[in-house]
Amino acid sequence: MKKKMKINPILKKELMVGSRNMKMSWGIFGFNAFLTLIVIFVMMILNANSNIDGYDFGDLITLFPVLGCVECGVLSLVVPIITSGSISGERERQTLDIMLTTPVKPFSIALGKLGSAMMLVMIYMVSSIPVMAIAFVLGGMNWGALLGLIVMMLYLGAYVGSVGIFCSSVVKKSIAATVLTIVIGIGIIVLTSSIFGIGTSIKAYYQTIHNNSISYSPGALPIILMFNPYTPFADFMLRSMSSYSIYDIIASSGKMPVILTAVYKAWIPVSVVLNLLIALGFLKLAARNIAVTHNRK
Repeated sequence: MKKKMKINPILKKELMVGSRNMKMSWGIFGFNAFLTLIVIFVMMILNANSNIDGYDFGDLITLFPVLGCVECGVLSLVVPIITSGSISGERERQTLDIMLTTPVKPFSIALGKLGSAMMLVMIYMVSSIPVMAIAFVLGGMNWGALLGLIVMMLYLGAYVGSVGIFCSSVVKKSIAATVLTIVIGIGIIVLTSSIFGIGTSIKAYYQTIHNNSISYSPGALPIILMFNPYTPFADFMLRSMSSYSIYDIIASSGKMPVILTAVYKAWIPVSVVLNLLIALGFLKLAARNIAVTHNRK
């Protein structure tokens, strides 16, 4: 007899409950309606700035970065709301005690909660393909860019979702967990950008006081930006819309060692791997907090 494929029981439960809820359907409808309004607004601007009668369909390529950034922003707000109530919501509904009596391990609970959020992200992305297709069919974008955008959204969803689950395991109230998730996300962006900005300013000042006799090189300083989860998305957009990348911007500042050059050229995979390892750490911490609750019970 064929063995049945094992599915995480928490993921299975979340999918069954979510599929019966009309909130998901209305959420998908609202998301695509919002994207459609963005498309109409952009097309009106392009038509107003066009010097010819009708549309210059080549300009519709600008829809891709606009819609990509909008989807990134919506995902960054929706995923924390979903995941930040994953554990704290179980506490509020007084169902966490029942869940902890099952043989499901704490890490499987955290992983199942993240998996349900990722499935929702995938549903949102797939449902938006007809709207995104305008930039590809009429604007001439490469369909590989659409696949890359979906991968980027899944990566960001996994990172933000892991932070949300961790905050949900720490804070008892869902609203407080949502706020904490957003604060941590903004804090990571501000911290990495500030450290990079301060380091760059110090190097520039050091070069100035030596009358520019010392060649400026960013060195290993840009690696700090790799811990910003949104820099791979920015690099992906640069590569999709132009021949430039974050590496080209860094290389224009000065020569670098061969190892750093290879790392910066592979900015997207290196940064994604680093941030996914951080996301795994957040999941491990969430599982540890759930295990502590289990032991107390």
